[in-house]
Amino acid sequence: MHRRIAGGLLLLAGVQYAVLEYLAASAWHHPAYSYAVNFISDLGNPVADDVFEGRVIDSPWHLVMDVAFVAQGLLFIAASVLLLGRGTGRLKRVLLVLAVVHGAGVILIGFFQESSAALHNGVIVVHGIGAAATILAGNIIPLVIGAKGGPLAAPGWLRKAGTALGILGLAAFVVLQVDRPLYHAAGGVPERVAVYTILIFEVMAGATLLARARNLTPLPAVHHAAERVTP
Repeated sequence: MHRRIAGGLLLLAGVQYAVLEYLAASAWHHPAYSYAVNFISDLGNPVADDVFEGRVIDSPWHLVMDVAFVAQGLLFIAASVLLLGRGTGRLKRVLLVLAVVHGAGVILIGFFQESSAALHNGVIVVHGIGAAATILAGNIIPLVIGAKGGPLAAPGWLRKAGTALGILGLAAFVVLQVDRPLYHAAGGVPERVAVYTILIFEVMAGATLLARARNLTPLPAVHHAAERVTP
């Protein structure tokens, strides 16, 4: 039961994030939102006609994006506690800590938004810490599962996918930090790669947990009784 609920929470976390991000981006009018040039945090900026790092930002549905951030963090932590909170083991503890760091990071992004005001009053530091925690911990988790399998006994294909996604996400984060011309010209590309790798693995893991829970569901008692009386 715990695995089924956790799988549903992970699946919901990834889907709600993608849908709400799309809705928030679609609400932009002038200028139009660019998935390549604009950053994800631009969608959560609550200041109308703000100018941040040279980008003109006006996100009328900023609250929708901030809800997506907070929901992602809460759902991810809840699913991880269900999966890893019971029992002992070093690997379980490591994964649970990483999950809480990732979830807390996304929640920080939702509450401490990017804006020109945040840049001047220092709140942007909290936002930056949240973003770094979100991406780093979120991409290390599939790497750990890919290397060790984890207490979830992840199937081989999921472990391979986790390894590939984790490496890709961390590499994109490094590129985002070191390639300043790319950062200012099309920083949304490496940022999205670094974030979407987490979401993709999250959805795959959630779907896998749900599928396994369904396959392991015992037959109703009436079926067992029928089998006993069948000649």
